[in-house]
Amino acid sequence: MAPTRRTNPLLRRTWPTALVGFAALTAVVAASTPGVASTAPGSTAAAWPTVTDGRSPGAVLGLPGISTADRYNLAPSSRQVLPRRAVEATVANTDFVTASSPGSETEGHDLRAGQSTTRKTDGAVVRQAGPNVPGAEFGYRMLAPSGDGDVRLRIEEAGSATAHYQVLVNGEVVHERRPDTGQSGVWHDMVGLVHYEVTVPRQAIGSAEDFRITFRNADDPGPGARIANVWVLGDEASQAPPAPYGGSVRNPNGAFRGGTTSLRTDVHGRPYVVYDFGQEVGGTVQVTARTRSGAPTLNLAFSESQQFMTTESDFSQDPPNIATETHSFPLEQGTRTVSDPVIRGGFRYLMVYLSGSGSVDLSDLGLHFTADPTNPDLRGYRGAFLSSDQTLNRMWYAGAYTVQMSTIDPTTGRPYPAQPGPVTNDEVIGEGTTVISDGAKRDRMIWGGDNAVANEVSYLTTGQSDPSANAVSFMAKGQFPSGQVPGLYLPGTGYHPAWGEYAAWWIHNLWQHYLYTGDRAFLDRYWSTLKKNVAWFESLVADDGLLVVPDGASGHWGYGNAGKETYDNAVYVHVLKLAAQAAAVEGDEDLARSYRAAAERTAKAVNAQLWDASAGAYVTEPGSSAHPQDGNAMAVMAGVATGDRADAVLRFFKEELAGKYGDLTNDVSGDVVPRYISPFVTSHALQAYADQNSDAGNDAALDLVKRTWGHMLGGDNPGTFWENVSPTGGFQLGSYTSLSHGWAAAPTSFLTNEVLGVTPTAGGFESFSVLPHPGGDLRWAQGVVPTPHGDIEAAWKLTGHTMSLVVSAPTGTSGTAGVPAEDVTELRVNGEVVWRDGEALSDGVELRDGYLRVSGVTGHTSLAATTR
Repeated sequence: MAPTRRTNPLLRRTWPTALVGFAALTAVVAASTPGVASTAPGSTAAAWPTVTDGRSPGAVLGLPGISTADRYNLAPSSRQVLPRRAVEATVANTDFVTASSPGSETEGHDLRAGQSTTRKTDGAVVRQAGPNVPGAEFGYRMLAPSGDGDVRLRIEEAGSATAHYQVLVNGEVVHERRPDTGQSGVWHDMVGLVHYEVTVPRQAIGSAEDFRITFRNADDPGPGARIANVWVLGDEASQAPPAPYGGSVRNPNGAFRGGTTSLRTDVHGRPYVVYDFGQEVGGTVQVTARTRSGAPTLNLAFSESQQFMTTESDFSQDPPNIATETHSFPLEQGTRTVSDPVIRGGFRYLMVYLSGSGSVDLSDLGLHFTADPTNPDLRGYRGAFLSSDQTLNRMWYAGAYTVQMSTIDPTTGRPYPAQPGPVTNDEVIGEGTTVISDGAKRDRMIWGGDNAVANEVSYLTTGQSDPSANAVSFMAKGQFPSGQVPGLYLPGTGYHPAWGEYAAWWIHNLWQHYLYTGDRAFLDRYWSTLKKNVAWFESLVADDGLLVVPDGASGHWGYGNAGKETYDNAVYVHVLKLAAQAAAVEGDEDLARSYRAAAERTAKAVNAQLWDASAGAYVTEPGSSAHPQDGNAMAVMAGVATGDRADAVLRFFKEELAGKYGDLTNDVSGDVVPRYISPFVTSHALQAYADQNSDAGNDAALDLVKRTWGHMLGGDNPGTFWENVSPTGGFQLGSYTSLSHGWAAAPTSFLTNEVLGVTPTAGGFESFSVLPHPGGDLRWAQGVVPTPHGDIEAAWKLTGHTMSLVVSAPTGTSGTAGVPAEDVTELRVNGEVVWRDGEALSDGVELRDGYLRVSGVTGHTSLAATTR
């Protein structure tokens, strides 16, 4: 039996810093007395090299300097941001036809309409063959560039997962557009415009000056060909034909490299340049335009992904397909500075193109970065993380930047609902000067569940608390007479009673703010709000102990159901336990006991009525045969599922939900819970694995992190984390998908709280724990955690049969540090043995929940565990 837990006397005195010889590495000692050597039984002073207390925990363990992690930091060094490069440009635009202009189709290009019509689809006018009519076709006559080389076509179409048609030139098939499972959308297959290129062999055109391009539906066409725009491209400026056709671009990089980019266009031309900022950015674009001829229009189109980089931009307002996403500026003769008044919250690619007739020189192209508006040093993170795994390092900083991008001036929210016409970003969605919204591009509103992930990342990275506090405060002010705290605020509509789940997350967010900041006055201010909110939930509990979400408060993270659901009940249990902790801080022990009892009652009801023993998982709701990820993950996270049931749930995840791009949200299609990959729900699954405190759980959590978030960092993606993922690894909501969404930033907090192991256990880190979760092939990790008292620094390393942990804590804090207990034969603290062969040899040391724990950690402390 472990001794009574009290301050370990080993931790009351100052210990010199020393390292055991690395051959054995049986102990690591942190320093607090410079220049003093330490000895241990059976050793000499020479065997314990002196290390001064100025060394960081990572340095004590011989790890790379934590400052080297800065290379993963994505934040810009200033608010003036330039593109990295021009990735696409029309050197010569021989011809251009658009379905949005009858004159373009008929007068200039001899439209043969066949079985086609025009309609507005995915925010653009398209010419559509069919739909669902095999063999339906339409076509245009297009000019060919001069010369003997092949001809390139750029085609913009309404995206689709099921469209199937052929592209023909002079009757010869040059391209087959097949179904693309990566192009998915949930609003009637509304994906957004996408583009692709086709190379046409010169022999298909011959020596003729023109050719006929035809779009013909296949036998199984789905929506068929839905074409918005077609370009004929040349590689030399001399190939641009005379008016009224064509256009050209000269020196595409000049506009942002101290020179000039020249665009010239005629009626049937549309020259463009696509600029790549290298990663997600947001703000307002400025460029100097010198109009040399005509009166053309300068257009700015935006996209987070190159796939959706088209003249119509990707969707940034809700509902999609309503507002005009591309910003347009009519030009007149002379020079003017074009300062876009509308913030584009999130994009990586910028398409600058000219329409109408004329020529323009562009210079001084750049972006005024508006995210994280009150932060004077965008890259100056207070927190840090570095490990032996580069992918995990990238994830920590990608999550940090995702939340930075979602942190906005609360007067720059998106209108709701979207209105026809140019987009705006001028709605008030919160209070103060900075607030954490759900996403950079959209919705740019406060959603309580999203903030449950994003707020914690803000505390751990930039160290800012105002953005989260302002979100909590703003939602509290909308509390309904029933006691319910609203889950969201819709500009133009006001506080909304739906999404009752998020009323629970508000409790989580309030408690989390207190834990990370220690702001007792803030907790006191909203204590009565919390109690009324909990009372509203309690009023919805049926006689059988299950919470019944009413229709008026229906709605969840991704679906709109009401009733007795496992997920809502587990979330309710989770926040009741947090409310009990808040009650204890407020000195109301009777209420704390009441909240704990209510949590226990509902947990028992969930286990009695919603558990499916045959599946080893909870069902969505009574009578359901589906087993959702959300309810099961939350059941483990909230402590509803413990022991064998928790183990069964985690087996169910690996056996029934696991896929290449993450775990699916459901095992059954057609259930009320949609079936795709949700980073938000997966964050709860990560916590469920970590809570098991086992090697298998740690391995599974790291595997899940890499499967879910790893592929978001590759290709032409913006370097930030996506709102959701389709089962095939694409964007579940098409171009409407937010690719920088705060609720997807969980890897950052997971890596700090669980892999590094640092978490607060009392307000403002007055007490804390450092309980690392090694897993997979990870050999070491180190990090910095900002607190109101100063930084906590920690590092751990695995070498042979030894795990070493070093912690440096600021004055005014006291923690518990520990190492996984499996197979540990000996534990040393600051060089002295405190556990050997299953027996505690010192006060303040205990074996609990899979860890050998040492309490009373202050200042510099080192642990070293030797395993079999």
